[in-house]
Amino acid sequence: MGTSRIMKVVAVVAIGALTGMASPALASAQSPSGSWTPNPLSLSTLEGQATAAPIVGLRNAKSGKFLQPTGNSTANGAKVVQQPGDDQNSSQYWDMIQDGDYFSFENGRSGRNLGIDGASTANGASAIIANGSGDTNQDWVIVPVSGGQTDDARLQNRKSGKCLGISGASTANGAQAAQFTCDGSENQRWILDLL
Repeated sequence: MGTSRIMKVVAVVAIGALTGMASPALASAQSPSGSWTPNPLSLSTLEGQATAAPIVGLRNAKSGKFLQPTGNSTANGAKVVQQPGDDQNSSQYWDMIQDGDYFSFENGRSGRNLGIDGASTANGASAIIANGSGDTNQDWVIVPVSGGQTDDARLQNRKSGKCLGISGASTANGAQAAQFTCDGSENQRWILDLL
């Protein structure tokens, strides 16, 4: 699975480089390098059927920042934090892997899954990347949020039933992602931006 993701990323980078060489005017009209172009995944495409595993960035609705392992770490157990968007940073890529109504998010750089530290069910337990284990703490339900920005969603942990959010509702770079009782707050809403 990691090999196919790497091949997709290499293909995207190669196509972008070829486009830039073939048409400098077109290349300069594209978004500046290093920032995500807002391209929210339509959540209706996920309902009731298996889809190809898209690669997304997980953008917090409150801060506008993206999830990644701290310091771009690939280590098992590395904490997950928010940072400004950088579509050239594979640590901000997450492969969505569907299993029925649940999704796992496999990190593009490390190949490890988004989960909750120690498979905890406690409020405030940190989000981490971990080796894929089949444990339900690495499974997420994507719940569309009405009344929010188009295609906002809650990411609700299968094991704990709690929602992924940013500690203290912070908008600061490096703020820790963790799970909390779902309360509908903006810091618990996510936009899944397609790469």
